[in-house]
Amino acid sequence: MTKKLLLITTFLVGGLIVSCSSDESGNNNTPPVITVPSPITISAISPELLVTGENLEITGTNFVNKDYPTKVFINEIEITPKEISNTKIILPITDVLKGGSNTLKLQIEKVSSNIISFFIMTKGWSKLTALGNLDIQSSCVLDNSKTIFSFVDNDTSDNSFWGAPKKIEGKSTGYEPVYINQLGSYGDFKMIDEKTGALTNTNAGFFTDNGFETQKRIDVDRYFSPAINGVKVGYLDNNICILTTMISGQIYTADKGATTIKSDPPSWATIVSNGGSVATRLAISAFGKSVSDNKFYQVGLLYTLKNGLYDLKNVVLQSETGYNDWVVKDSISKQANSKISSASYKFANINKIFGLNKEDKTLYASTDMLQTWEVIKTDVKAFFLRTETEWYIHSGDKLFVTKNSGTSWELELELPAGSVVNDISFSKTKIIVSGNKGLHYLKIE
Repeated sequence: MTKKLLLITTFLVGGLIVSCSSDESGNNNTPPVITVPSPITISAISPELLVTGENLEITGTNFVNKDYPTKVFINEIEITPKEISNTKIILPITDVLKGGSNTLKLQIEKVSSNIISFFIMTKGWSKLTALGNLDIQSSCVLDNSKTIFSFVDNDTSDNSFWGAPKKIEGKSTGYEPVYINQLGSYGDFKMIDEKTGALTNTNAGFFTDNGFETQKRIDVDRYFSPAINGVKVGYLDNNICILTTMISGQIYTADKGATTIKSDPPSWATIVSNGGSVATRLAISAFGKSVSDNKFYQVGLLYTLKNGLYDLKNVVLQSETGYNDWVVKDSISKQANSKISSASYKFANINKIFGLNKEDKTLYASTDMLQTWEVIKTDVKAFFLRTETEWYIHSGDKLFVTKNSGTSWELELELPAGSVVNDISFSKTKIIVSGNKGLHYLKIE
């Protein structure tokens, strides 16, 4: 009996030893499987031009390998992605990265992707060069787009003008011109978004809802607008557009030109001779909606011929709609201050109208609808209003800003010597300066 138990025990122990020996041998003979990285392809990046603080989206194939990490390099410096999958990478653009042109590539082990370029705009002021040396009359910046629209003089000679709309877009190399399907010479141009805007010339106004791929045209005659390129974009927002003339004729649309209302100038704005020639008595120089009451106003001069000489008087008109039922707000009895250029009149609030004496470069303001004036600032070449309390002036070769109605002024931008500033336009987060000889600066706030 004792012998049998010993044999059984020996057999069981031996079996365990053999079994364990077989398992260990199997593990040692199974090598790990390493996946060789597949070719990496970057098919697109978006956007090509972006601002510090935004995210760059990279799309393509084979961005992830299970055995090796994916490395992202910008200008040969490794950057940590915000998100990563096999087909998409989200990359934060921080202020560590330089403004201007940049290159990007991906790398997994020894496999590298194709190299892609993109452009970074830093916050603050940047000089734009896409329009070359043209005289830039005005520009429009948009909060929901990086596209910039400008109105320029395409004729580089000093004694003629050929107004043309321009469009520049952000590309991987910076801002570049993009063709607008619009030939001819024009007098004014504004866009409220990438699709909606208005363009004018001497004989017509044009509205678009597709970036001027097509347009709606409204013709005018010399009784409606006697001046060359006298039709202007008086007011444009997301809902309506009003074209206006120096003698207070308006063209109104609330559906991007599909339907329009045309209001003729008041009869007293012109004198028509027996031969049919038109002499103007009214010269409107400022048109807009006042923040004080949301009513529309026109400001300018009225000419009255007396004893062979013109008697100049200020005039202020008011309308609820901006295109009809205009009423005279002042008495048209106050002699205009001949030192202040009526062509310079501007307002955000009708209770404070600004004007510039261009001879001694003094900026004035009137708080009683042009009856009296007070000095605001000296040594002013040009001025521009962002709000009723935030104003910009061109003084010397610098831009200055006040954000407290002139109580204090701060240096905003140094300009090249001899600069001529034609316009400063604003959105909620951007400022753009336009001027002669290619003067073009963008500020991203």
